[in-house]
Amino acid sequence: MVMRKLMYVLLFLFLVLAGCGDKEKEQGGDMPQVVEVQFNTDPKDIKSNETVKLMATVVQGKEKVTDADKVEFEIWKEGENENQHTKQKAKHEKNGIYAISYTFKEPGTYYVISHTTARRSHTMPQNKIQVK
Repeated sequence: MVMRKLMYVLLFLFLVLAGCGDKEKEQGGDMPQVVEVQFNTDPKDIKSNETVKLMATVVQGKEKVTDADKVEFEIWKEGENENQHTKQKAKHEKNGIYAISYTFKEPGTYYVISHTTARRSHTMPQNKIQVK
């Protein structure tokens, strides 16, 4: 009789512990695809004192990301201190394209970081552009 009760208790504990297994491992635990950002300008050839459109196209796999939490451009001229960097939030236009209008005041080499937070991921690709 004692042995039978012990078997029932052990069986019950086994079933309880088996129910606590890691569901992600059972389902494969696939990681979501990485959020990627492609930077472009319009026009391609940038001249000082002319307005240019800076664009970040945000994708995850083949899907255009239209629900990014934040896309912000950080812009500075080569040789400037960090406190001289300009930051400007971009707005979603269409098809995963986030953009701002910007005017570069003088010719030179500039850097643009597209700070992007979307779908629990943050990426910040840096691009170098030439202003004539």
